[in-house]
Amino acid sequence: MPGFSPTSRRGSGFSPTDRHVPGFRRPLLAALLAAASTGALSGPVEVYREGERFCPHGVPASAPRIGASEAERIALRLVPDGFCGPTASVRGCDLVTENWYDTWRVYVHQYRRVPNAYDWAALTHTYVILDSVGNCLANIPGTEPGAPR
Repeated sequence: MPGFSPTSRRGSGFSPTDRHVPGFRRPLLAALLAAASTGALSGPVEVYREGERFCPHGVPASAPRIGASEAERIALRLVPDGFCGPTASVRGCDLVTENWYDTWRVYVHQYRRVPNAYDWAALTHTYVILDSVGNCLANIPGTEPGAPR
């Protein structure tokens, strides 16, 4: 384009002349904002498992640092009784552990055993977040099967 350069037009691109466009923009904007706000109102509610049973904080900061296997053992103690089965629908739990910003994050996901595979469909999960010595920072349950999304 002759006479055009990337720096010839700066800012957001808004110009006062945009106000002279037909009046359908305001109702359209209002409708879009209304639609967006209903999603925020109907979103999931954050729930944490709390208390000494599900999220203890009693380890002193001077205690030895824990490793991945100890973080996994602690996380399995902090899930609800029977969470990892065995039951008619849950055969066990799969663990994914990561060390991030001096915390241990353990993702505990239920599975059912099917021939030659683990099936995670329609089962739930939980996140257990521990500090470097094993104190619980958060125990966050996943969305239960059948819950509205």
